[in-house]
Amino acid sequence: MITRQENLRRVLAGQKPAWVPFAPNFGQWFGHHQNRGTLPEEIRDCASHIEALRRSGCDIFTRYFDGGYRERNTKIIPTIVHEPTSLGGREIITTATPRGALRKVVHHQTALSTSHVDEYPVKDWTVDGAAFRSWLEQWELDWDEAPFLAVADQIGDDGLANLPLGYTPLKFLHHQFGLDGTCLFIADDPGDARAVCDAYWARLRPLLARAAAHPRVESVILMDNVDTPFYPPALAREYWAPYVADAAALLREGGKYLFVHACGKLAGLAPVFAECRVSGLEGIAHPPLGDWEPAAAVACHDRFVFIGGITPLEQSLPAAQLRRFFERYLAGCPRERVIFSTACNTEINTPWETIVVARDLVRAWGGQPDAATPA
Repeated sequence: MITRQENLRRVLAGQKPAWVPFAPNFGQWFGHHQNRGTLPEEIRDCASHIEALRRSGCDIFTRYFDGGYRERNTKIIPTIVHEPTSLGGREIITTATPRGALRKVVHHQTALSTSHVDEYPVKDWTVDGAAFRSWLEQWELDWDEAPFLAVADQIGDDGLANLPLGYTPLKFLHHQFGLDGTCLFIADDPGDARAVCDAYWARLRPLLARAAAHPRVESVILMDNVDTPFYPPALAREYWAPYVADAAALLREGGKYLFVHACGKLAGLAPVFAECRVSGLEGIAHPPLGDWEPAAAVACHDRFVFIGGITPLEQSLPAAQLRRFFERYLAGCPRERVIFSTACNTEINTPWETIVVARDLVRAWGGQPDAATPA
């Protein structure tokens, strides 16, 4: 019989699969409930979300693991102050450089198993630019293969590890400047913005080249949150597309695939995705949270792979309403170059029964692994 790993390879290669994979992204959901002792009985003794996916009969195509991507300060070590808050604490990270200090504030929300940045390091390029350049000069990236190999071994023939290896330069700007600050930086100082993007890419590209040549790596994902509001087409063409096209070509030359993590509205960027020849996006959502249906997504180009389909709105539906939704949704869904997943995550309050019902509906429509024909 064909293995789940072999079936996923068929999907990625644009071939007809023996069944349509169902690989929900519930790593954060699993960790949230594992930490609170609230995992459902069926998977309560599972040590990881990978084990839970296997136990529940799902396919495994996951990026929710430590793939060994490392960011390292070589000379300037930030100081971190932890302060308690009513929501779960905050971190004040101060980076003192020879040309000034950068300050970042991160708030943690324990009840939601999440965090958000309240203050980004660069507030005003004219004030913070010298300090930022000083920090960037000593900042390095590396890829430790060992964590990735351990996960790939854990998954085995049951699926594939989609290696998370950094993000795009535009996302790097978002991390350092915030969304508003990035837009202002690009508008006011486009040359400096491109120089910062190039500096990040000069550090990441060698890691992508190593992944492209690695015999155990089959696909890589850049951990952006690409969508049209965060990545307006004009900005995406200048500060995103050239790097993604370069990465896609690099991986393709090695016989590998390149994905980008996505959230929200994507249809307006479809021409950019096609020009870059990115292998696919992970987390594609339909209206109203998104605007890209599966048929339109796979038509982006002749090898584009759709990953998504179940948004938080469906995750909150009772079983009967969920079944009615899938009757409509699956009627217009292709069966090739599609991996059903959550878009872009499994909301922490999603009942386990909802995940099981979604799995069964996709299996009834797209085929059962146990009933697959031999390869």
